[in-house]
Amino acid sequence: MGMIQDFQKADRERRHEVAGLAKEADAFVRDLAKGSAQRRSDVATMVSDLAKGSAQRASDVKTMKGELARGDAERASEVATMCSEADAFVKDLAKGSAQRRSDVATMVSEFAKGDAERASEVATMCSEADAFVKDLAKGSAQRRSDVATMVSEFAKGDAERRSEVAAIHEMVWGVAPPRKVVAPPRAAAPPRVAPPVEAVVEEAPVGGLRDRVFAYLADHPDGTRLTELEAEFGLSRIEMARVVRGLIDDNKVEKRELLYFAI
Repeated sequence: MGMIQDFQKADRERRHEVAGLAKEADAFVRDLAKGSAQRRSDVATMVSDLAKGSAQRASDVKTMKGELARGDAERASEVATMCSEADAFVKDLAKGSAQRRSDVATMVSEFAKGDAERASEVATMCSEADAFVKDLAKGSAQRRSDVATMVSEFAKGDAERRSEVAAIHEMVWGVAPPRKVVAPPRAAAPPRVAPPVEAVVEEAPVGGLRDRVFAYLADHPDGTRLTELEAEFGLSRIEMARVVRGLIDDNKVEKRELLYFAI
């Protein structure tokens, strides 16, 4: 009789754990899909949640307001354009825009790959969680380990996404936002699951475009603004930033304040 009661108690605890995991997964899926004002605010300020309470962020905001107050019309235009494109970018992601995914893949290929894999992992996690509830009566320790591993992998992917957003922030503003330290998830026993199917991402040819941009910068030794490059090559802010970032990574271009120079 005592063993049955212990089993029933353990069964209730497991069901409670699974309910919590399912609730967290459901909340995460809703957060990914909704285009809430808070999400748009987070992107517009380039992860302001991570920079909240930071003296550096306060200094950046104060400096930006000072420049706008001094009549820096061009800087105000750049900020407005960036906010508009960032807002459109979030909406496209929520709608599953194939074109936007392609743009992100060419800018940060790992981000696009991680997004596709993460969507598959969330769907798999929901399916596995449902099966896990049915297996609780049988005391399936292996299923519990599988769910814990999926949650751990999702947390790791989320950290990579935040790191990529921080890199974009640094490329546009030249200052990396302070990072929030997140405790690593508990290690779990390696699950015996089928290997994930990796998303195939076709990258757009950018080699020729980079050469043209580099040649243009070389012909303008006094420096060129990002807005001038956008107008010259007919690209959006995100697309041009991706090309310039690639040239910087190749040590062909450097940035001084708001100007870009060929090295």
